This record gives sequence, C-alpha cells and structure tokens, in this order.
Amino acid sequence: MTDQDYILGTEEAEIARLRTQHASWTEYLAPLVQDAGLRPGQRWVDLGSGPGFTTFDLAQLVGAEGEVVAVDESARFLAFLDAEKERRDLGWIRTQRTRVEELDLEEASCDGAYSRWLFSWLEDPSDLLRRAARFLKPGGVLVCQEYLHWSAMKLLPPSAAFDRGVEACMRSWTTPINIAEDLPRLAAEVGLEVVTTRPVARIGGPGSLEWRWIGGFFEIYLPKLIARGLLTGEEWQAWQAAWRARSEDPVTRALAPIMLDLVLRKPA
Repeated sequence: MTDQDYILGTEEAEIARLRTQHASWTEYLAPLVQDAGLRPGQRWVDLGSGPGFTTFDLAQLVGAEGEVVAVDESARFLAFLDAEKERRDLGWIRTQRTRVEELDLEEASCDGAYSRWLFSWLEDPSDLLRRAARFLKPGGVLVCQEYLHWSAMKLLPPSAAFDRGVEACMRSWTTPINIAEDLPRLAAEVGLEVVTTRPVARIGGPGSLEWRWIGGFFEIYLPKLIARGLLTGEEWQAWQAAWRARSEDPVTRALAPIMLDLVLRKPA
C-alpha cells in the first residue's frame, strides 16, 4: 500500500482535515482510556496512527516515563508525526512504518493499544486482534472506536441529495464498514474479554464539530466516486448545493455515523 492508496490521500489537505476530525473526537477519548486504566509509565501502541494527533494525546497521558509506539504505513504521515513530536518535545514517542497486518511487536510488551476506524478497513480484522492479543501484557487492553452503523448518517430534515451521497459511499466500501457489530465476537475468539461497549450517536448543526467532520469527509471523498461510476457529476453538484443551503439553515442538524467504543482486555 502506498500513500496514494489511502481513501482520502495523505497530503497536507488531508492532514488538516484529520486535525479537525481529531478535535471532534478528543472528548470521547478520556472516558475510554479511563475505562482502560491508562496511567503514567505505561507503553501503548497507536495502531494506524496517521499523522499522530491521538498519538500526542496518549503520549501526554503516559508521560515521559512511558512510551507510545505510533504505527502507520504512510511515510508522509509519519514524517509529519516525527517533526511534530520534536516540536512538542515528546521524545518518548517512537514511530514504526509498517502495515498493521504485519506488525510484529515483542510478546507481552505493551500495556495497551488504541485504534480508531482501523478494523473497518481491514480484510481480516481477526488477524490484527490475534497480533494484539500476543503483544499485550496479561491484563493489557485494546481500545477501539469503530463504526456500528455508518449509513445512519443523514440530514434533519432529510435531504435526498445528501442521502444519495451516503448511498454511493456505502456502495464503495470493500471491507466490513460496520465492523463494530462483530468485534466483540471476534475478540472473544482470540481470547480478549469485553470490558466496555459504549454506543456513540452524535448530532450537530451548521458550524459544529460534527458538521465540519461530516462535510470535510464528503467534500474530499465524493468526487473520487465519480471516476468509479458510483456517483454522477449531477449528483455531486446536487449534494454540494444541498450542503451549502443547509449550512445557512440554523434548523438543520447532521446525524453522524453511529460508533461503538470498546475496551477489550487480555486476561491477567
């Protein structure tokens, strides 16, 4: 996989979009890592770290006496992460460029691992679960934030043009996008215990973090679907017109994909 294979790319515009996206999810990280028992001095892995915005949060939590290993296969993302790590003086972050499907950390070497929207893009989610069960210490945890119902996304009041964009995206996925439906079962099969299952449903009006997160994704991804024959140019124009109009309507709300937050623990 190359940088060009990421569904939204890895260029500066995508890094900026990911920064905004991360800001919209920061408040949801704290209760999860609290459930997971994260504390200073631990060693954590950020699986599919991207440019590292969650990596930096984890690094602040484990402190200089701990370590965070940021794993991603994008050279561009990791170059950004390394530069930002130096700027923020977070020398206890280590980057590792590899596919998560090929990650080979020392057995029982990590206290915890984190991922957001990672398992939904894997052809074989069970393989990474098995790898995590191996590199986690007894009592170690895997924290996941994954899609439970992606196509729940809609505008309120409804918009047919927006709905067509959602439908085109659903036709484009080649992996089990709603993987959270199955993660508890898959985790149990590799010996991980379910500690937390917390559904997350979010809604926001124009200008909100939810609105910016949803709009930022569609504005980059939908044009890519035209070339794949999954959306017409006219449908894309209709989506843009609907989004612009609704952005000026204080009554409108955007319902985000429904997520599931999970904490999975390796038995002590």
